Amino acid sequence: MLNKTIFVSLIIILLIGGCGQKTEENVENDRFIDSRNVKTITAELKSISSYMEFSGKLEANKTANISPALSGRIEEIIVQEGNTVQKDDLLLKLDETQLNLAKTQFENAEKNYKRMQELKNTGSIDGATFDEMETAYIQAEMNLEYLTENTYIRAPINGTIISIYKKEGENYDSMMDPYLLRLVNLNQIKAKFQISDADIDLVKTGQDVISNVNNCEQDFSGKIVFISPEADPLSGTFPVQSSITNQDNLLRNNQFARIKLLLETSPNTIVLPQTAVLNDNQVFTVQAGKAVRNTVELGIENEYFVEILSGIKAGDIVITEGNIGLSADDKVEIIE
Repeated sequence: MLNKTIFVSLIIILLIGGCGQKTEENVENDRFIDSRNVKTITAELKSISSYMEFSGKLEANKTANISPALSGRIEEIIVQEGNTVQKDDLLLKLDETQLNLAKTQFENAEKNYKRMQELKNTGSIDGATFDEMETAYIQAEMNLEYLTENTYIRAPINGTIISIYKKEGENYDSMMDPYLLRLVNLNQIKAKFQISDADIDLVKTGQDVISNVNNCEQDFSGKIVFISPEADPLSGTFPVQSSITNQDNLLRNNQFARIKLLLETSPNTIVLPQTAVLNDNQVFTVQAGKAVRNTVELGIENEYFVEILSGIKAGDIVITEGNIGLSADDKVEIIE
């Protein structure tokens, strides 16, 4: 009986001690919530745009699949994949057998033509004979130019060699092989995307767009250059293209991109994150360690930001996180 009494007494003591500790923790909690931890930004003047966002694909404005018109053995490849070349740079040479024959034929035709000119000037030959010789000379010259162009293969555009289809010593077949080299110029890129018939009237030629890709944080500005007057028969959407200057060649051919079609822009205005604005257009600022409620007028907005037309001025410290449930004159502590 005595042991049972002692056991019950110990339990009561422990419970009382526990209750006392809980009360102290509550006091500490009360002290913590006496000021609200918040994150802030300083309001400043910026530019903001409303926009529609699309998924699209990037394509180089200029590409060249280099395919000589003549078949032949590849004698020498001057360039390598990844090389940057300028227009008219020599890329490779095919076997020169046909070209050498054409040179001989042209030289003979040129000699005959010059001799015929002298005879014509003295009246020793009739006009028909001279015309026949002149035609042969012109044909020989054209044949030489044609074989030269298709033996010494030169770059048709500035760009980068991205693929070489054959190796030195192999035969190139102009009928069977798709191409010998592929050349891409990445200085100018076009972004292609599709827009629905419900939104087609919102896009105009010359309209600003902003494109970005996963491998780069930089935004790339461009303008709409083409709007198809015809909808795709399968999707019912309209193809649209924008031209982009590819700064530092950061964009890639056939790369997927996010494309923002800018609808309306306000420059030099107060811009806040959407998280700063609560219901009924309320924004809290911080003054002397306390929250101050401000009613604001909103302007342009997008997914992440909103324009403030009135109620906040540049330099105000605006609460962006920790403002939910906040009341005017609540003590706040700014954290990083």
